[in-house]
Amino acid sequence: MIDLIPERAANSAVLALSALFLATIVGLPLGILTGTYRGGALPGAVRAVSVLLLSMPPLLTSLLLVFLAARTGWFPIGGMRSIDGASGGGAALDLLRHMVVPVLALAMPLTAMFERLQAQAISEVVDQPYVLATLARGVPRARVIWRDALKAALRPIASIYGIVVGTLLSGSFAVEIITSWPGLGRLMLDALRARDVYLVAGCAAAGSVFLAAGTLLSDAALAVVDPRSTE
Repeated sequence: MIDLIPERAANSAVLALSALFLATIVGLPLGILTGTYRGGALPGAVRAVSVLLLSMPPLLTSLLLVFLAARTGWFPIGGMRSIDGASGGGAALDLLRHMVVPVLALAMPLTAMFERLQAQAISEVVDQPYVLATLARGVPRARVIWRDALKAALRPIASIYGIVVGTLLSGSFAVEIITSWPGLGRLMLDALRARDVYLVAGCAAAGSVFLAAGTLLSDAALAVVDPRSTE
C-alpha cells in the first residue's frame, strides 16, 4: 500500500493538473470574450455550449468521449499505456494519446465553469466608473480590458481554485473508472470491492492532501491577483 498510493496519486495528479491547465487557458479567454461582447453569434454560441457542459455530469461526458474515440479510432479509450510498451519518445507520445479522453472529460465542464465565472466578473469590472472613464479618454478598449480590467476580474477565479481541486477529485472518480485510468479513483473502487479499510483510508488521506494543495494554490493565486487579500 505504501508504494501503491503514491503511484496512483501521481497518475491522478497528472490528469487533474492537465485538466486544470487546459480549462484555465481556454475558459478564461472565452469568459473575457463573452463578458465584454454581450451580443453576437460567437459569444452566444459560447454561452450556450458552456451551459450545456455545466449541465452534463462527468459520467455522461466521459461516456460520450469514449464513444466518439471508439467510433473514430483517433485516441485510445482505456488505460494509461499501450500493450506494446513503447519506449523513449514513443512512450511519452503514447501517454499523451491516452490522456486525451480523460483530460477532456475533466476539463470540459471545468472550462465552462471558468468561462461563466470570468464572463460575469469581467462584465462587472467593465461597468465600473474607472473603466468607463478610461474608455471615455480614448484609450483602446482592448488595452483597457487586457491591462486594467482583467486583473481585477481574475479575483473570483483565483478564490475558487481550492474548490476546483475538490471538483476534479470527485469528477475523476467516474472518469478514471470509465477510461480505466490507474488513478486514486479506480484504486479506491478496487479497495471498496475488496473491503480493504486501510487502503480506502489511505486513498482518502491522499485526497485530503490534494485538497490542501488546492487551497494553498488558491490562496497563492489570490495573493498575486489581489495583494490586499493578504493584509
